[in-house]
Amino acid sequence: MKTLEKDRTRRYETANGLAEDLERHLHDEPVMARPPGALYRFQKMARRNKLAFGAATAVALALGLGIIGSTWQAVRARRAEREQGRLYRRLSRPA
Repeated sequence: MKTLEKDRTRRYETANGLAEDLERHLHDEPVMARPPGALYRFQKMARRNKLAFGAATAVALALGLGIIGSTWQAVRARRAEREQGRLYRRLSRPA
């Protein structure tokens, strides 16, 4: 399949490279030609579907920012409640 690859950078550079790979295969050694990796396939899919990946990225970014903002506000609210509790206890003590 490496010899038929559309992307020129993924094909054999020379016929000699193909011959060496065939020799490795015949001698039960690891060959240089192998299926494309997961990252390469993901990059190709992302290039084919730019709009969908752009929209998904925007949604993920909005969700992430929403989670960060909500967490920050919850922490602030919890601190304010603790501070209010301290003030209430301090003011409700008999003098």
